[in-house]
Amino acid sequence: MHYILCKDKKWIETLEQEMTSDLTKDFETVPGLPLIKCSNNIDLRNKYLAFSSTVLLNAIELPEDSVSKQSAAVVECILKKFPDGAKVNYHVYSLTDKYGILETGRAEILKDKIHKALKKNKIFCLRKDFDRSLPFIQVCILTDRSLAVSILNQQEMKDYHSLVSPFVGGFSNVEEDKKAPSRAFKKIVEAQRVLGVKIQENETLVDLGASPGGWTYIARKNGAKVIALDRSELREDLMADDMVTFLKSDAFKFQTEERIDWVVSDIICTPERILELIDLWVNNKKCSKFIFTIKFQGNSDYGILKQFKEVASLCDYQVIIKQLNVNKNEVTIMGRAL
Repeated sequence: MHYILCKDKKWIETLEQEMTSDLTKDFETVPGLPLIKCSNNIDLRNKYLAFSSTVLLNAIELPEDSVSKQSAAVVECILKKFPDGAKVNYHVYSLTDKYGILETGRAEILKDKIHKALKKNKIFCLRKDFDRSLPFIQVCILTDRSLAVSILNQQEMKDYHSLVSPFVGGFSNVEEDKKAPSRAFKKIVEAQRVLGVKIQENETLVDLGASPGGWTYIARKNGAKVIALDRSELREDLMADDMVTFLKSDAFKFQTEERIDWVVSDIICTPERILELIDLWVNNKKCSKFIFTIKFQGNSDYGILKQFKEVASLCDYQVIIKQLNVNKNEVTIMGRAL
């Protein structure tokens, strides 16, 4: 089975609509949980589910039992798939109806037992970081204490790149930064982690619709040079920064002959205008990486996501389309050149 999670229960209907529209009507919604189950006969390779936070793909289902017996069963499944010396991403969590994603209690005990057994068998788990180039093990404890176990090798991680999340159970909580010009800074912080690429020192980033400067602030914090465009100026300290070039102009008309490292946008506009930016910057290969927020008015615009998915499948970029934890009625499309 594929276990498809969304951010919380209020988004389950939207995810159902996306599933029905773009993939299949043959799925089951789990009562009380932000979770959909569908047969693994449904091919999700190189597919996009914008309103899913993460997916346990081709999950093995293990019945409720003692932690010791469950951990032994999980380890047996893993050892069948990976050779000695393998390094893997590794998440264990409980999915609860009341508290959402939990890493404490039974999940913590099970995680420790599996980790120790894998270490003895020379399978090494990343404890904190997430590396999209490595295999990925997810163990989800369901409300009846049964398990859903997803084990992806390196090729499968490429095939399902837009569906998996670097965050445990797809949930993240970006730390506050009181020095940031606005709370929108959290979007670009989370997006970098989802994409698996960080803005680097001496890279050049174009920030379209930059005011008051939340995304420019993060780019400068990472050491990048910024070309910021908006009708309104950025916060005073960013305007005074020698590494920030501010252009008071239309963000949709800006062009440059050189290939830019990053193009980002959190502009308040219709989804159609973001398609214009993608055509300009991505289809024309004018940038190496991009992050664009797609903002919706109500739920009437969701159908346009099909066009974004078509573009994602055809362009020469590895693209992720996902509702971030910090997104409201928004979806973020991001990618990096292949």
